[in-house]
Amino acid sequence: MIALITILLLNLLLIAHELGHFLLAKLFNVKVTEFAVGFPPRLFSIKKGEVTYSLNLIPLGAYVNILDEENNPDERNFRNKLLWQKILILSGGVLTNILIALIIFIILFSVGIPRNILPENYHLLVINDNNIIRLNFINAIKETFAFLFFILEQTLRGLKIAFIKIFTSLDVSDLVGPVGIFAVTSKSFHHGVIFGLYILGAISYALAIFNILPIPAVDGGKIVLALIEKVLKKSINSKIINLIDNITLVFLLLLAILVTIKDVKFFYL
Repeated sequence: MIALITILLLNLLLIAHELGHFLLAKLFNVKVTEFAVGFPPRLFSIKKGEVTYSLNLIPLGAYVNILDEENNPDERNFRNKLLWQKILILSGGVLTNILIALIIFIILFSVGIPRNILPENYHLLVINDNNIIRLNFINAIKETFAFLFFILEQTLRGLKIAFIKIFTSLDVSDLVGPVGIFAVTSKSFHHGVIFGLYILGAISYALAIFNILPIPAVDGGKIVLALIEKVLKKSINSKIINLIDNITLVFLLLLAILVTIKDVKFFYL
């Protein structure tokens, strides 16, 4: 039962990410053709207006298809939108995941979070010597922002070390993949709802951090591309973009395979 709940919650984080892109695309009048939950083959779909809403067989997140074509003068084409609008649309998923993390940690700091599940090197903004950290709403908001800034700093430092190890010795021991995330989240709910929500909030925030990194194939890389096109005052050939994205995806896939093998050995063997 806990395993099913874990799968559902992790998928909801991924669906919420794509929903962020979808809502901001609609807000800025970009043509959206499809919002799909899961990946093909398609099980069920319904068309409302110009958008096809699909439910697919493979339960791994979601995706959004928008009008994004070179040399298409349609004012609803993503490429014809203002730079700040493009950046907000591309950041929609990241902003949604950050919002989820904010809500979860504000709730946890308000209802009470055990001190021992917080990182040992994290120093509370609000002085509190109790084993259960329970703050009023305003202080819970302040503590949440301080905590997320701390997590951001620690994550970026960890990613730097992890990528150095990957490129120098193909060491993926510092990374956790889908199997590891599932195992950690599932086990965390065995220790109670508070600990489970804590891990879920951390994963949502980690998704946001990863997706805003300035590398191809993720949202951060697409934002960098939009900035480059603004400076060059022309669109970069889509074939070049697709080639770079495909190379990056192959690298990430190989990395995911290595990390998955490591996670299976660590968590299940």
